[in-house]
Amino acid sequence: MNRFPTFLAAIALTLIAAASPARAQHQGHEGHEGHGQPAPAAAPAASADATASSQDWIAAEVRRVDAAQQKLTLKHGEIRHLDMPGMTMPFKLAPGVLSAAQLTAMKAGDKVEVRIESRDGAPTIIELRPAPAPN
Repeated sequence: MNRFPTFLAAIALTLIAAASPARAQHQGHEGHEGHGQPAPAAAPAASADATASSQDWIAAEVRRVDAAQQKLTLKHGEIRHLDMPGMTMPFKLAPGVLSAAQLTAMKAGDKVEVRIESRDGAPTIIELRPAPAPN
């Protein structure tokens, strides 16, 4: 039985039920050579389109699910606000991003979009949603 549609519905409901989006925390990304510089401060809303922030959705593909450690290994695109090129690496999940059932339903190959910020020096997924269907 394919559980991905159930996963998509659960993610959508989780996002709708969220009272407010997570706020950006602009911190440096330590632990990756060349990425230790602090991110620039967010620009005023008028020029938000030109400024990278943790509010940007990043396209990614799930490569591994580690439910016990609350981590997803993602092959992701560039994360501009953390000055990080596209690569494959594990990310911690912020508390409440996915329920245990949602995390268990995820599998390698699932296409998602994520919002990531640096928390305690580690890149952390603060929001996750299914990727839009290709046209």
